Amino acid sequence: MTITKLISYISAISMATVIIWAQSEVPIFQSSIPELPWGIVSLVDLYAGFIFVCLWIIYKEKTKHAIIWSLFILTLGNLTTAIYVLYSIRN
Repeated sequence: MTITKLISYISAISMATVIIWAQSEVPIFQSSIPELPWGIVSLVDLYAGFIFVCLWIIYKEKTKHAIIWSLFILTLGNLTTAIYVLYSIRN
């Protein structure tokens, strides 16, 4: 197993676990993050990264697949990015 696969598997499992835990603690739409200045900075940084990854996927994939991957990235975040890396390595 390559180091990239290992890191992607660990990232995907870690993110899925943390997402499930966080959602059980505070529902996403009741979070106070958007009320905090550094929360806003973090969200802008996060979504800028998502957009860069989406642009890369649009460049590499067929239109239909790119749209599907991009929608998942914009909703599930870097969990999807880790899964996409695993998918890309396999193909």
